[in-house]
Amino acid sequence: MLRRFFLASLLAAGTAPSAAQQRRPQKELLLVGVATALFDSGFARHIQRALARDTGLAIEVVPGASGKLLDLLERGELDVALTHAPEIEAGLVQQGLLHDRRLVAANDFVLAGPVVSQGKDRGKDALGLAGSADAAAALALIASAGAQGRARYVSSVDRSGAQLKEAALFKAAGVVPQGGWFLKSGGGMGEALAQAAAQGAYVLVDRGTWSASRQRGPLGVLVQGDPRLADSYHAMRSFRSNHPAAKLFLNWLTGPTGRRAVNRAPGGFRSRAA
Repeated sequence: MLRRFFLASLLAAGTAPSAAQQRRPQKELLLVGVATALFDSGFARHIQRALARDTGLAIEVVPGASGKLLDLLERGELDVALTHAPEIEAGLVQQGLLHDRRLVAANDFVLAGPVVSQGKDRGKDALGLAGSADAAAALALIASAGAQGRARYVSSVDRSGAQLKEAALFKAAGVVPQGGWFLKSGGGMGEALAQAAAQGAYVLVDRGTWSASRQRGPLGVLVQGDPRLADSYHAMRSFRSNHPAAKLFLNWLTGPTGRRAVNRAPGGFRSRAA
């Protein structure tokens, strides 16, 4: 438990651990970093239980933003990480800093925002985005309305997969998000969603977190189905960790039993073979 609090402080502060802290005896639990989307949706807990039931292997789950988890993995402070930051992951593998990267699951993002809850206009929104499948065009409309004081948007600025996806979509829309309409949240996807619900703002959220949340307030899903909203999760190992259970875990996760567990996890995740 103490190690978990230590890692949580690292994720918050971004500090580098000492060389002495990078070596842990193999008898300790396998440390598995998971993107907040996997934690908030209940996916990580489901996989943790299925793994223990099928193999007897115990893991310690460390939630955090994908970018921060990958930093810790590269340093050897995590044994395995499950993240959804494909460009960063691929770059670290190409540099020889991480290895054994495997595609584990797929899901998608949705754009949510304030909708009418009653009457003949139920499910509709002020900007007319409901039912759209063009996420970039929707963000352009939100930005335009925001500049006029008619809309607000909450962004996860924590180096998460959501932030990376959002940045790519704003770029595709030709928009530089800034100003009073662009609100920042650094506490993970669940917190960003809760903030958007509290302030009646728009937000890009992964489907797993959306499905699990009970803090949606006046929000509804407005934009979905855009291929650019696809979300993929990879697992990979650290070169600086030699925990004997790391490869066993990945073999189980990407094998037949693990893939069935992924498909049964909450949040609508779909298994992908290694």
